[in-house]
Amino acid sequence: MATDQSPPRQVEMREMDPLGKTFSGGHFALFDLYRANIQAGGGAIIEGREFTDCFIEGPAVMLVLEGTHFDGVNFGPSGGDLRNILFRPVSGQRAIGAIPVRNCTFTNCQFHTLGITGGEDLLRTLIEQVKTTD
Repeated sequence: MATDQSPPRQVEMREMDPLGKTFSGGHFALFDLYRANIQAGGGAIIEGREFTDCFIEGPAVMLVLEGTHFDGVNFGPSGGDLRNILFRPVSGQRAIGAIPVRNCTFTNCQFHTLGITGGEDLLRTLIEQVKTTD
């Protein structure tokens, strides 16, 4: 878990390359990146990106797909129970309206008002392995 609670400087998406492969030290809304990615021709999945020391905010729900890893991530306020930010797709097959990320790495990032959804294995792993600080 990251210990520094102060967010990095707010970075407007117009200052960033939405198709860039690395993002370092930025502060942005996940939806803004998603929309900019689509508008730049990158498709409807945020894929193959590395995020380091970023403050990523919602409100949004991130659909975590294969190849996505979290290292030293502060998942944000959860009321002391990480399950408060996790969502299970009812059908088990799709999560319409969630922002999909695939083959991405989040290192020392901080999330704020960001929910997480994905497969049952991912959700179980997060519940078992992620410690909350609030």
